[in-house]
Amino acid sequence: MLLVALVTILTLTLLLYITYRKKRLPGPWNLPIIGYIHKLDPVAPYLTLTKLAQKYGPVYGIKLGLMDVAVIADGKILKKVLAKNETIERPPLYMLNTVFQGKGIVYTSGHVWKNHRKLVANFFKMTGANKFSPNKKSCEALIEKYVDEFIQVVTTQGDYIVRDPWELVTRYVTSVASTLLQGKPFSWDDENFLVLRKNLDVVGELSAPGTPLNFLPFLRFLPQFKEKVNSLKVALRKIREIQSKLIDDCRKSTSDFSSNLIEIFLLQISKDNKDMYDLDQLPYLVYDLYMAFTTAPISYIMWIFLHMAQHEDIQDKVRQELLEVGQGKKIEMNDLANLHYTKATIAEVGRISTTGPLGFPHYASQDICVEGFHIAKGTTIMPLLWGIHMDPNVWKNPEEFRPERFLTDDGKFYKPEAFVPFQSGKRICVGDEITITIASILIARVLQNFKLGCVDSSPIDFTGVCGITFNSKPQEILFTKI
Repeated sequence: MLLVALVTILTLTLLLYITYRKKRLPGPWNLPIIGYIHKLDPVAPYLTLTKLAQKYGPVYGIKLGLMDVAVIADGKILKKVLAKNETIERPPLYMLNTVFQGKGIVYTSGHVWKNHRKLVANFFKMTGANKFSPNKKSCEALIEKYVDEFIQVVTTQGDYIVRDPWELVTRYVTSVASTLLQGKPFSWDDENFLVLRKNLDVVGELSAPGTPLNFLPFLRFLPQFKEKVNSLKVALRKIREIQSKLIDDCRKSTSDFSSNLIEIFLLQISKDNKDMYDLDQLPYLVYDLYMAFTTAPISYIMWIFLHMAQHEDIQDKVRQELLEVGQGKKIEMNDLANLHYTKATIAEVGRISTTGPLGFPHYASQDICVEGFHIAKGTTIMPLLWGIHMDPNVWKNPEEFRPERFLTDDGKFYKPEAFVPFQSGKRICVGDEITITIASILIARVLQNFKLGCVDSSPIDFTGVCGITFNSKPQEILFTKI
């Protein structure tokens, strides 16, 4: 009788173990408490994670601290995972929670996220920041206005200009964003603009999804990490102070623009929607959209400039298309649909210099199974966009810059399924459309007026710096007036 009981227990244990092994994601061995975090490249964690994907497959599991993390390095699988309602929530990561405080739209969950998502959709519609908006002409005119100012500033500096365009790009993009969000742009010498931009960059650098502090909060008590946390909190306080002042100013005055985010939010509160829209949430929502409307576009545009400077043969092909489509006039928004090679070039920049190598993490609120991979409830889902865009099984010679990847046989622009620069699903980056629109019209008009090149034939440094976004390192390029 005892023998039968032992055999039964052993059999059940073996079956449970086999079932567990079948459900468990493949992945490397992890240390207790810290998991695999000690082996991540501290500067470029996405490179370490990409190497693991090459070894363990498109979906694998690791421990980061005490957290179970499912890393997804396949575009098709990622889209299926992020399309599920069970993956809409955000995980409790320390630095990201410190930044967003469970408020706004980027890092919230539940009813707060749903309410703000509706409000942001209304904001896009009213301001024209959506291609389906009946007011899109007003937003297009705004973007074109600041593009022309950008061109004028560079033109007045001479026929041959050597400069790092980062400051000009930042001012141009922020002028568009601040008009949409607060009703008017910052003046170029406005101290609030300088402080806001500086501290947005600090937050972006310190709160990257892959930072160890997200997964091991106790590190904040160590001197080298304590300084980072303090710097983050100081930057956030300065940003909130400026945003609170902007909100107060907007409440006291009439906007220069027909509508903006702050006015739309305040209007909802005035309609007695205080249960849905808390005034304390407004600074966080403004912050989220400032990040979405500036950080990604600035990064993307800078990479476009640098790739065009490095690849002058491709730049010439883009310029030829601009000449044929524009017929000697300035490229306008309605021309973009016919700029297939130009759009392919911009997409190739988004692939090879992915704006966010590690996408914003998601959280499995229930067990899910996709393509035979089981992701358990409570798992943090890490979209590995760099690994997806540099997968040699999908993109032949992924290190080569080839816009033709995004062209059909008859030369039409198309997006392969594995192209996910802004993630996908209900929580796709809210700044995706405005980023591409701003980048497209700016680069088109710049290349109509200037030839971009490397300074003294020195090659461009494409290694970049990884924070919330993947930013280029400071470097000069040559603008030659055509």
